[in-house]
Amino acid sequence: MGNALMVSVTYIVVAVGLTIGLARSLYLNGLEVLREREGQQSALAEATSRLLVIGFSLFMMGYAFLLLRVEDEMNGVEALQFLVRRLGILLVSMGIIHLLNTLIFLRFRRNRNDEEDRPLRRRRAAPPSDAPPSEQAPLR
Repeated sequence: MGNALMVSVTYIVVAVGLTIGLARSLYLNGLEVLREREGQQSALAEATSRLLVIGFSLFMMGYAFLLLRVEDEMNGVEALQFLVRRLGILLVSMGIIHLLNTLIFLRFRRNRNDEEDRPLRRRRAAPPSDAPPSEQAPLR
């Protein structure tokens, strides 16, 4: 039971530390992208960044705890292999989720740049007609 307990405690400490560190990085860097996107609305950018971080943290912590299934009897080598394998799976998963969050932030930024580059287009109004709406030609 000693090795299983040590592996569990080590895994939980590392998983929580990784999640907190990555969430902090996501918050700070994502906030800058959102501030640029939202312009003057700093409060909206901060709230959006916090919501993304909360979702990321909840998902990753839940996944990390679900991933932890320790066997009762493990010798030292088996315990170390177990810990390394579980942390490896967790790190790959965190990397994928972090990449998806980064793509979301980049999409926000790209949409902002597209909006700034696109000239304003106005929709042409149809000339007034005496015909009822059902007989008028549809607008394109």
